[in-house]
Amino acid sequence: MLEAYQATDRATRRHLLLHLGIYLLVPAVYEKTGLRLGNPPGDVHAMARGPLSSAGGVYEADLVADALASAGVDIAQVTAGLDFGCSSGRVVRVLHGAFPDVRWAGCDPNAEAIAWAGSHLHGIGFVRSGDDPPLPFEEGSFELVYAISIWSHFEPALGMRWFDEMRRLLAPGGHLVFTTHGITSIDYYARSGARLPEQAQEISEALYRQGWWYKAEFGEAGDWGVVNPAWGTAFLTPEWLLTALTPAWRVLEFAPGRNLDNQDVYVLERR
Repeated sequence: MLEAYQATDRATRRHLLLHLGIYLLVPAVYEKTGLRLGNPPGDVHAMARGPLSSAGGVYEADLVADALASAGVDIAQVTAGLDFGCSSGRVVRVLHGAFPDVRWAGCDPNAEAIAWAGSHLHGIGFVRSGDDPPLPFEEGSFELVYAISIWSHFEPALGMRWFDEMRRLLAPGGHLVFTTHGITSIDYYARSGARLPEQAQEISEALYRQGWWYKAEFGEAGDWGVVNPAWGTAFLTPEWLLTALTPAWRVLEFAPGRNLDNQDVYVLERR
């Protein structure tokens, strides 16, 4: 196990230490990080479980902070931030621990996940969102909104409506960090075998032809109880997406495959 630990990169080792420190209730880790052990039960949606997720979404929290830093934005200067599509709060709880002076909020359409987060992750404001805008926040409420693997699921027309809502929620000069499936994701899923070569070809042709591909892959069962034909799987090219978003948004950062060598990461500034 020690050899496996030493073989990982520095960031991964740091994440492992945080998870294990929280899982083993090490006082120094609690005191220095502001993190707490608290994962939802099996019947509540969570993107990761087990000892190696005990500290929450530390990888994703670093992803948000690092993406902002790459764009010249210091997350420590943010006064109010929103996790759009927070599920049971695994990422926002980490950012709340690291930056407790920020007013953090989270929203998600999954009622059970939001109820659990609101009951267990104190100091963060959680609200249930609908399938369509608007959200129950005033215009210009936030300086930062982030969304990890959310626009990778929106049907493009619905995704555009949600971009408009993010612009309403952000104060002028505020920032939106989000991830999408793009061309790098086609290669990622092809190499992992998660998608058949025929579908990879279908997605590639759609991206070349129209700039996006969408399929309502969750079907009638929905995604953890959230049933919405406009919530499935989407792939977007940066050319199509940024043509639709500018000039209302200023593009600060585009990093292909930056999220786990899979999803593309964008940082936009609200004009």
